[in-house]
Amino acid sequence: MEFLALSLVLAAIVLILVGTIRTGVPPMPTSPAVRACMFTVIEGLEPRCIHELGAGWGGLATALARRFPDARVIATEVSLLPWAVCRLRQVLFGPANLEVRFGDILKTDFSDADLAVCFLCPPAMTKLAGRLEDGLKPGAWVLSNAFALPGWTPVKEARVDDLHRSAVYLYRK
Repeated sequence: MEFLALSLVLAAIVLILVGTIRTGVPPMPTSPAVRACMFTVIEGLEPRCIHELGAGWGGLATALARRFPDARVIATEVSLLPWAVCRLRQVLFGPANLEVRFGDILKTDFSDADLAVCFLCPPAMTKLAGRLEDGLKPGAWVLSNAFALPGWTPVKEARVDDLHRSAVYLYRK
């Protein structure tokens, strides 16, 4: 039994490492304080379709779906273990307006998004910036946790009173 438990833990670690090496982005959950700040920054928006690009474990995607029950929320993740956890959470606990997809965000069609949400490291944000410019419809919003979107000018910026003084950026195409 101990061998099985150890094997499962090692397999989980390997899956996370492989995903991180492949994408350059580790699966990091959004803290409750940052999530609250993000919701404050987008107060007044009523998106009909939200894409979380790089959903990780699914905590933020679930919170977005609950915050906007009339919106379709699409969470896309390319790392196998975080995607599986995100999908399992959605199946077991909902909400029904959340759709979890396995896929590469740089190859995802998000042309229907009124709001795109991301929490990616700077190299990934650089890759995503051009993709958002080409793939989002005019007037769509982009909400970024922690890292600025290169080449874009935020319409709103906030700082969280946490250890890292985390930044939240809101952009409009």
